[in-house]
Amino acid sequence: MLSASQAFAVRHTMATEEKEVVSSWLGKHPGYRLATDRDCSCDLDLKKIRSEGYGGRWSPVPNYHPYTVVGDFNGDGKDDLAVAVVRTKNSLKFTILVFNGPIEVDEKPSFINADSDMTGVGFFFGPPRPKPYRLVVGAFESEGYILIPKGQTYRIEAISTENE
Repeated sequence: MLSASQAFAVRHTMATEEKEVVSSWLGKHPGYRLATDRDCSCDLDLKKIRSEGYGGRWSPVPNYHPYTVVGDFNGDGKDDLAVAVVRTKNSLKFTILVFNGPIEVDEKPSFINADSDMTGVGFFFGPPRPKPYRLVVGAFESEGYILIPKGQTYRIEAISTENE
């Protein structure tokens, strides 16, 4: 039987298989590249979340990356992957890609949200938010948007006090 700490896991780094899936997608879409910390323009927020956490509720996440998160977003017990990519000719045009697990090379994303400005925005998932955990996309210390599982894909909606 899994303990509570083993039952929930979130990572902001990709395993080899996940890197291969993203590389495969990028190889088929040469006008894009993986978003980096630099694209966020949020150095102070990154330093704070990695070393201190936020407001006493959020523990520090030393390996936090604003544009990569792995966790069970749809509640099926398998790790899912969300990354942001940017257009190489316009670094303000971000695209969110979500791959449902089990993740395999040449897999198509389950969800794509294109041409957003995600400067100063990141992915957040898990505690201290209430269960069921949802993938949140938003600026640091803000409300943002959540991705709610809908069949094999997701719908995106603004966070309200009812669905936070």
